[in-house]
Amino acid sequence: MLSVIKRLPIVSTLVTLCAVVIMFALANWQLQRGLNKAQRIESMATASAREPFSLEQIKVYKGDIQDLPITINATLNPKQVLLLDNRIHQGRPGFEVLAVAKSDGHNALVNFGWITGKQIRSDLPTVTLPNLLAGERGRVVLPSHNPLITETATLTATWPKVIQQIDIHFVEQMLQIELAPFVITLTVNDNPQFVRKWQPVVMPPEKHYAYAVQWLGLGVAAFLVYFFALRNRLKKVSNDEHQ
Repeated sequence: MLSVIKRLPIVSTLVTLCAVVIMFALANWQLQRGLNKAQRIESMATASAREPFSLEQIKVYKGDIQDLPITINATLNPKQVLLLDNRIHQGRPGFEVLAVAKSDGHNALVNFGWITGKQIRSDLPTVTLPNLLAGERGRVVLPSHNPLITETATLTATWPKVIQQIDIHFVEQMLQIELAPFVITLTVNDNPQFVRKWQPVVMPPEKHYAYAVQWLGLGVAAFLVYFFALRNRLKKVSNDEHQ
């Protein structure tokens, strides 16, 4: 056994081992992403079947609030508009429009939907928001944080403010108020200014499963190629030693 190990080509063995480990890790990653997407879809279906909550009820709810339906009656300042940058709809760049709604002493960010950008990037779109939300339907979304994104907005920037991601803490500092730790995404298409065709799960679980199978297959193929090449090499070395 020791003699066989000594005959192993060190470089190709290490390269193959690293490649196989990486491919198996990628297969597992895609599998987990698929399982998470499937769980999210199931959670959304379960949540959408429930009666809508109020903002106050969501604030005291003890379970998972992601995707829960909500009806909101609130006031807002239509001049304080946040434009979430780099939002793409049907290949067109634009923004998602957010504002703070106040209901029963609670504040929460409301996402009104997507609006197209203009040809000149510095020329921001004009948005008209109401002073009052009366019985608006939506769902609760927990914003994710991407550490690779750098926020370009400043606390003293003029309105509307262009932001790179939804950072609840940053908006709290900006407005000097306390916000609910979630966003209310409006779902009813009753305002022609905005597009509200939300896709919480862009890639279906089946695609992730397919990618997982592909990475697994590549890992197995790489190992088999190495195994048979090594076997032929060892046979040749053994034959040369016995000649």
